[in-house]
Amino acid sequence: MSMRPVETAWFELLTTHDELTDTLEALAHTGTIELELHDHTRMQMDLQDLQLRVQEYTRLERDYKPLWPAPDPGMSPFSGSPAEILDKALACLYDWEKQAQPKIQRLEVVKSRINDLRLLQDFLSSDNSSGLDYQLLTAAGPTVSARLFLFQSRSRLENIPSSVLWQEFSTAEHDYLLLVGTIDDLDALTAELAIKKYTYIRMPVLPARQQDALNYVSERQLKLGRYARQLQKEIDELAGPYHMAQALGEISRMKWFLQNVSSLPVSSNFAWITGWTSDRNGLKLRRALELKSSHAILHFPETPEGSRPPLILQNPWWAKPFEIFAGLLGTLDRNEADPSRILAIMAPLLFGYMFGDVGQGLVLLLAGVLLQKRWPLLRILVANGVSAMLFGFVFGSMFGREDIIPALWVHPVSSPLPVLVVPLVAGVLIILLGLVLNAIESNWRGQWLRWLHVDAPVVALYLGIMSAFILEGSASMLIIVSALTWYVIGNLLLAGGNLLALLTAIAVLIETMMQLVMNTVSFVRVGAFALAHAGLSLAFNVMADSTGSIVATILILLLGNIIVIVLEGLVVSIQTTRLILFEFFIRFLQADGRVFKPLSAPEAGATHS
Repeated sequence: MSMRPVETAWFELLTTHDELTDTLEALAHTGTIELELHDHTRMQMDLQDLQLRVQEYTRLERDYKPLWPAPDPGMSPFSGSPAEILDKALACLYDWEKQAQPKIQRLEVVKSRINDLRLLQDFLSSDNSSGLDYQLLTAAGPTVSARLFLFQSRSRLENIPSSVLWQEFSTAEHDYLLLVGTIDDLDALTAELAIKKYTYIRMPVLPARQQDALNYVSERQLKLGRYARQLQKEIDELAGPYHMAQALGEISRMKWFLQNVSSLPVSSNFAWITGWTSDRNGLKLRRALELKSSHAILHFPETPEGSRPPLILQNPWWAKPFEIFAGLLGTLDRNEADPSRILAIMAPLLFGYMFGDVGQGLVLLLAGVLLQKRWPLLRILVANGVSAMLFGFVFGSMFGREDIIPALWVHPVSSPLPVLVVPLVAGVLIILLGLVLNAIESNWRGQWLRWLHVDAPVVALYLGIMSAFILEGSASMLIIVSALTWYVIGNLLLAGGNLLALLTAIAVLIETMMQLVMNTVSFVRVGAFALAHAGLSLAFNVMADSTGSIVATILILLLGNIIVIVLEGLVVSIQTTRLILFEFFIRFLQADGRVFKPLSAPEAGATHS
């Protein structure tokens, strides 16, 4: 799944004024549409003109319907007024007809030949035809010929010339008439047989013996059958390039619409509803219209030229609640990375580290589970509660007490230094992740070369500075010098050797590195809040242990945990949000996209006219 925001789809809907209110309300209840006017929404329609276009479609349907794919009522590539949509759909049919017609004619001839062979095979299987010499019959000429006919009725020929030999043959399925005579006599009889609904069966040159003739006819049928299937496949494959299914779907909808509204006046009974929808496949909108039994025509043309689509985020259910963090800055642009799935891991880890307690984390978890249906945003509490419980085991804390379960790592108050160092390392990784996302976004914007010259050496310089606390000797200094050289050369290349621009770039670099270092140091406060959380809990434990009353001890511990959960939970949540916004987002997010504002549905019980 891509991390990029998704553009909403442009939709256009044609309805009658009588149904406009109900239709709009049905769409609003989906929560997936934003209305926006467009120039062609003010167009007028001429129903008579549309009817003429549909009549032309009827001619094509009569000739080719068995060869067409099923109409596709889904997403449509056509846009414009109803007349323009019909014209575009008909143009697809005309283009298909032009390409398919030669193949269709060949297919019809092949099918006719196959039908003749099927009847001929039945004729050859009759008992009283086994003594015939089929080679002599089928290869006769040039003045004498043999012709075979299928009975369509029990009518008999009259005045058969004495020069024509004839005989009737019967099988379990059909009756046949075999004629042998001169070409002229047979031509005359063929005309009379056609009037009497006899079917002429073409016979190829056959072997003399019955069984050989049957074998020949079977082989011939197989070859023609393969050829027919190939032709049919070629005709079917033409449907895709010419958008046949979508064109037929549009025409089908328009036919239905005209059948239902043709009695209405032309000028004042139709309305266009246009705008954007987050329901990109149209399933929710179509379902809403079906439930309302709306007669509206809905389609999804290309985005109007010059329009700026609103953007939406598409995340799995477990990352949905964390979209709120990016929403605090605004709406992501098309070329900005959606960090929601990353935050679904990062935010609970930060929160849990600062709020590590098994019992208090369990309280947050239960609160999130119980309240998430009423307030979906509180699903964040579920993830934060689980993380707090995990770090509670790491720190050995249960409802603020460190004497119930053993610590898997350290007790914060007893060993504060490692508790402060770990967030510092995590901060370096988080900032580097932000810089990597910035590189990805530069590639999306087509600015990869600029990133390579300017931003990449900044990343290398940051790594060099951070490595100075880990690497010994001159390794980190070599990284720093190399990064500075890279930065200077890159900016000189971009600026065309302009020294003033280079000096400006160096000033920007100094400011950027100071920000990066300060942002990194800011993560120390994650450890500080972990110590503060442990220290506050310890204070209430000392107070509880100093009383001589069990009741007072229980009340102090209960009150202390409530205060810690509410106060520390709020403070830690704010701190987590601050770190994400100002230490992580600042590296790659500007959030200058267009926000999607769904149309609000009427309140329950509201009436409309």
